[in-house]
Amino acid sequence: MKNLIAIIMFLSIIPVAMAQPASGNAQKNMLEQARAMGDAFVAGKYEEFARYTHPTIEIMMGGKEKLVAEIIRSFEEIKAEGVSFVKAEYGAPAPMLVYEGQLQCTIPQMISLKVDGGVVTANSVLIAVSMDNGSNWYFLDPTGNDIATMRKVVPTLSPKLVIPVSVDPAFEPDENAKP
Repeated sequence: MKNLIAIIMFLSIIPVAMAQPASGNAQKNMLEQARAMGDAFVAGKYEEFARYTHPTIEIMMGGKEKLVAEIIRSFEEIKAEGVSFVKAEYGAPAPMLVYEGQLQCTIPQMISLKVDGGVVTANSVLIAVSMDNGSNWYFLDPTGNDIATMRKVVPTLSPKLVIPVSVDPAFEPDENAKP
């Protein structure tokens, strides 16, 4: 279980999100793109999932090809432990800030994983960033980091973003599991 939590945290650092603009306002676009990213995550669509990665992270990983290879390696490691992703859901985003010409906010994320004997739900928060006034969004998972640490990785993040304290994953036993 400890390895599983470490892997979840690692995957969440791999960030996430840029999609085609949806109609409507910035918040609607952000939620649609977060859901598309989460769907790709759960379905194991590695290329699509990688498409949602913040450009700074992609560069740090050595480019898209290396990023996708690392995502595949991480997902395969998780699968080898008998874990599968069930769903990813997103809550109401915090108010948007404008910083260095970008829209930024945080958004709650809940990922459910099927493990031996039940389901683990990991609750975290993502940082959402739009560089084009809300048409397209990128998402970063700061799990275990404060905003000062995240700004060392992505200096264009607002120091006013509030990252809530991480919550331990919850385990729901499978009632049909054999003792």
